[in-house]
Amino acid sequence: MKAITTALSVCVLFAAAFAGYAGQKASDFKVKLVGVSIERADADDFSAKSLPPDKRIVVTPGNLAVFRLEYDFPEGVKSRLFLGPNFNESVLGGDPFGTSASGLLSGKGSVARVVILGAGGSEPYEQELLLKSVRISGEIESKKGARRNGSFFICDAPVNVLFANKGDADGSKAKVLDPRPSPAPDTSLGVVASDKPGKPRSSTPVGFTDDLDAAFAKAKVEGKFVYACFSGSDWCGWCMKLEREVFSKPEFISGVKDDYVLVFIDLPEDKSLLSEHAKSANPALVDKYRIRGFPTALVFDGDGKKIGDTGYRKGGAAAYVDHLMGFRKRSNKGT
Repeated sequence: MKAITTALSVCVLFAAAFAGYAGQKASDFKVKLVGVSIERADADDFSAKSLPPDKRIVVTPGNLAVFRLEYDFPEGVKSRLFLGPNFNESVLGGDPFGTSASGLLSGKGSVARVVILGAGGSEPYEQELLLKSVRISGEIESKKGARRNGSFFICDAPVNVLFANKGDADGSKAKVLDPRPSPAPDTSLGVVASDKPGKPRSSTPVGFTDDLDAAFAKAKVEGKFVYACFSGSDWCGWCMKLEREVFSKPEFISGVKDDYVLVFIDLPEDKSLLSEHAKSANPALVDKYRIRGFPTALVFDGDGKKIGDTGYRKGGAAAYVDHLMGFRKRSNKGT
């Protein structure tokens, strides 16, 4: 219990160095995990009573966990808060959790619409999963909502949340998802450095380009369509699932290479994952195409005309190839 209390107090006070915020200390940015509640997966509003985050909480099939946060930001600063599991995905062969971000927040208040979907959701897993830590991250924005490079904070908070299966609700057979420590802040850069071993220094998947204009030109010459995916590669749970289940599979690349030019437009927390071109172009493209959620993928014909949109879909690489071929077939029928 002492360790939990200590770790939580660190979370309350923690914030990384903020580039471009003269006169503000790290402790000016406070976020605290105050409780967890269990809600129905189809609930329209999150109103159940919160339990202390260190209390044993069991999420049964058909329900989900709602994590309630308190925040306190300096005057004139706005932020979105993200919540995600903090454990090594390799213990499961994949990340079974989806996450959602809060809206744009300012001042002092609390937010409950930050959700982790797990084995207690609509698709129970074959084994129980005991989550021991969550990672809270924030992205500081201007009053107009524009991102400020190098202005992120990350902190960890311990929890004791069991996503139970139908056959073992007491968690006696649960796989414990032990936390990893957050990366240490790099004060020379004003950002939090990545601690993921072996992570490539580019977030663009193999077979994709990060240049939409170049993709349009190539598609025009080769008679192909353009698939442009807007992603948050290092903070968006569903984006990570799409990349892991589809983009990383050779059968996806080989299945679409004759028909599509693939574009990855990333808005990661770690801007070092982007090319110089993408750092300047990607935020403008998000505004141009009015992207409101991630992942969002736009499909264009060879003339650059948008013919549809999509995002994450279940079923894996082969099913996603069929899905994209459907856009081309429907477009051809309309011409």
